[in-house]
Amino acid sequence: MKFTLALATFVAAVYGQTVGDIPSCAIPCLDAAITKDTNCATTDYACACKSFNAIETDATACVVAACGADVAINQVLPAVQALCAAQ
Repeated sequence: MKFTLALATFVAAVYGQTVGDIPSCAIPCLDAAITKDTNCATTDYACACKSFNAIETDATACVVAACGADVAINQVLPAVQALCAAQ
């Protein structure tokens, strides 16, 4: 588990920093979680990233269902982390 987290953090640092890097299957899930957990516009990433943990918690099941566990862990999470790190 620690290795996976460390790997995800490393990948996030080099993966990308735009919403275009997030697989499209995850966008509706993330938008729904942003709407539920914040008062932010779904395109206001600086605002939304302040509630990263709540959004991650609410979006995870949806993202896994929509994208599959492999894509959720290896593409969506690192891309979202990198996007938030760039804010």
